[in-house]
Amino acid sequence: MLEKLGEAFKKAADKIAKAVFVDKRVIEEVTKDLQRALISADVNVHLVKELTDKIKKEAADERIKGVEKREHLVKLLNDTILEIIGGEKRELVLAPKSKIMLVGLYGAGKTTAAGKLALYYSKRGKKVAAIGLDVHRPAAADQLKQNMDKIKLPSFIDKNEKDPLKIWRKYSS
Repeated sequence: MLEKLGEAFKKAADKIAKAVFVDKRVIEEVTKDLQRALISADVNVHLVKELTDKIKKEAADERIKGVEKREHLVKLLNDTILEIIGGEKRELVLAPKSKIMLVGLYGAGKTTAAGKLALYYSKRGKKVAAIGLDVHRPAAADQLKQNMDKIKLPSFIDKNEKDPLKIWRKYSS
């Protein structure tokens, strides 16, 4: 999802860079592209409208002296990205014995993300392990085990059990 969103912002910046003049038409095209990308990334429609209206209004503002309109529009896009993702990086602080469950569509990167999260928190002194609950995708358990073995952290998998709740109860206590 973030890759597609990043590509959309790059295309918008490229469109601005290639434009001879940054006029109302270019601003309209860029904001339409941005709207499509944000909506396809499941950003709230009202937020998308609010952000793009803000970009249109500020991009049309002629009062900014000493800054080329092109640069101003690129900065507006950058500020919008920061607003969407929450600005500054903040670390998620976990309570002792916290559990994180990753849920989503097939192919969304949950297993890979689980390995990355495990490595991240293990490097910060947390005790980390992964429990394989994906009983529907044939290679899910193997992929999770390989990811966790690669970073030398434990994984708990039961290939014979087809009920994720039973696996969870078996290993989570």
